[in-house]
Amino acid sequence: MAAEPARRRVLRLIGLSGLAVVLPRRATEPAPTTRWHGVALGAPARIELSGVEPSRARGLIAACLEEVSRLEAIFSLYEPDSALSHLNRDGVLRRPPAELVEVLGLARRLAALSEGAFDPTVQPLWYAVARGADREERRAARRLVNWQKLEASPEAVALHRPGMAITLDGIAQGYLTDRVAELLRSHGVGRVLVDLGELRALGSRPDGAPWRIGHFEPTPIALAEGALSTSRAVVDGRPRILDPRTGEPPPSRAVTVVAPEAAVADGLSTALAAADAAAADRLLAAFPGARRIAGARERRPLPPASAPRSATRASGRMHGAVVPVSRRL
Repeated sequence: MAAEPARRRVLRLIGLSGLAVVLPRRATEPAPTTRWHGVALGAPARIELSGVEPSRARGLIAACLEEVSRLEAIFSLYEPDSALSHLNRDGVLRRPPAELVEVLGLARRLAALSEGAFDPTVQPLWYAVARGADREERRAARRLVNWQKLEASPEAVALHRPGMAITLDGIAQGYLTDRVAELLRSHGVGRVLVDLGELRALGSRPDGAPWRIGHFEPTPIALAEGALSTSRAVVDGRPRILDPRTGEPPPSRAVTVVAPEAAVADGLSTALAAADAAAADRLLAAFPGARRIAGARERRPLPPASAPRSATRASGRMHGAVVPVSRRL
């Protein structure tokens, strides 16, 4: 039982080597900004805290890394002892973690609104694609994809067909971003930018201006008190999103969504990549404050297509945030 706390201490200490502090040059300038850079969820990651003294910021970043580790034990498809791995292996999970029930509730809502363009039970199809299955095997895998055969309650999560499995890669990344942001808010930090593949801003920059997300063309996107997510159906000729109803990547360009919460932005950007116009209107209308940004294009490098990151997106190593940090910093 002592192994896990020890592991978290090691990851916390190594992860904190990615910290940098930007000090004010004059006494009249705002308090320092502390920036953590690393690799989280298979992608470049950063957390910026403004107006927090460096010694306190260091402790807050350590708490964030521990929260990532805790959530990985729920949502990871890579870790064999995660709650999600147990569900996929056994078909049922009694007394599931509240976080898993919450995310599945949002996933089911997105599935219903999109008429299956978003479906958390798409994992068997991704597995078939990943191992190069032939057309008949893929057809059989598609028959296992049906969000309506997924039951989620505080008492149990159950898959009602043998062979079904779940991936939450198109929503849990945003959920983790939200949890880290809200953890910092609970400690009284009011100026934060969290980028764990999806972005979430609390408040504005120290000068009162919004955070500017500079890796978008033709102009940076201004973000304050909200979240942003971008999904791409195909990267470097390989699928990152499948339409669960056809088994093929949707014919869409990048989809960028701004919403009050990162989990919502994450799920919507994934769903909108495959949804038709009517479903897209329903999806955006169902979440107040959510909107699609037309014409936005990402300039920053994306993770390799062989390690995709989302939920009707391909399942790679999900929520392995802290471990990659420990390897690469």
